[in-house]
Amino acid sequence: MTDQNSYPQFRTESGAKGTARTGLRVAFAPVRYAARWLAGHRDVRQTPIVPPQSVAGTALVAVIAIMSFLACLTLAAVTMVFEQAQLWESDVSSELTVQIRPTDGVDIEFEIERAIRITEREPGIGRVRAMEEADGAALLEPWLGAGLDLSELPVPRLIIVDIDNPATLDVGRLRANLSDSITGVSVDDHGIWIDQLKRIANVTIATGIGIFLLVLAATCLSVVFATRGAMAGNQVVISVLHFVGALNRYIAREFQGRFLFIGLKGGLIGCIAAATFFVVGGGLLGFLEGPSGGSPFQALFGGFSLTPLVFTGFVFVLILVSALTAATTRMTVERYLATVQ
Repeated sequence: MTDQNSYPQFRTESGAKGTARTGLRVAFAPVRYAARWLAGHRDVRQTPIVPPQSVAGTALVAVIAIMSFLACLTLAAVTMVFEQAQLWESDVSSELTVQIRPTDGVDIEFEIERAIRITEREPGIGRVRAMEEADGAALLEPWLGAGLDLSELPVPRLIIVDIDNPATLDVGRLRANLSDSITGVSVDDHGIWIDQLKRIANVTIATGIGIFLLVLAATCLSVVFATRGAMAGNQVVISVLHFVGALNRYIAREFQGRFLFIGLKGGLIGCIAAATFFVVGGGLLGFLEGPSGGSPFQALFGGFSLTPLVFTGFVFVLILVSALTAATTRMTVERYLATVQ
């Protein structure tokens, strides 16, 4: 039984300690409530409405990674062809060639000097130089062989003309002036080659864009099949959500978030693989250098390296694949929910 006289004494001695505990409890109340809210929020996020194991995540990530890798390679190839075509066109259109065929009774060296003087007077013309006979023979060696005496053959002499300003140059007038003054002269402005180069580049770029679109279409179809499988596997969850009053857009948003993460993961893996392929491939092409110091691949398509433009294309593929995955998932879920109601 409690002593009545000692109880007030106990309250008196413990009053200061009780007051201190109450003050600490009040001071740390916001921290305690925040911790409880974070714990509850963490529990909710750890138990999503769409369970990860109900989605064929690993297989879909692998498919998206492969498609992203192929899309990156296709876009990079189109970019390299476009850049190289622009470089070729710039090189070819920056010069023209004047040919003078040997004619009996005509001093070809004198005709070459006259042709150079006439050409230099035209506006838009830069440097004009005549190609030596030895240089012309070197150009014919792959077809006629080395050590062949070309003095008895009617091999035309070439004059290389650099164009400073194509807008001010009138090729037709230059051709007419040379034809009126020089015997056996012809002017080649490489227009045929430029047209053929443009056609080949346009066909190649169009083919690459078509392949790129097919890869994206295949990615969307894969996401559609995976989304339908996930919807079928979560039919019970969807029914419960409808029973408690969940809207279709809420359910679609949950599936969209899950597949967006899968799309980002697969796209990132594919883009990293493509970047690694370019880095390793650029190093391996160094072993294919020819006698002139360049490889045949570089002569046709330019440098095989991870340029800023190619890297920007990879980032574009990552964003595009992720956005298509999320959008395709949302449309598929909304159409599916519209049919089951």
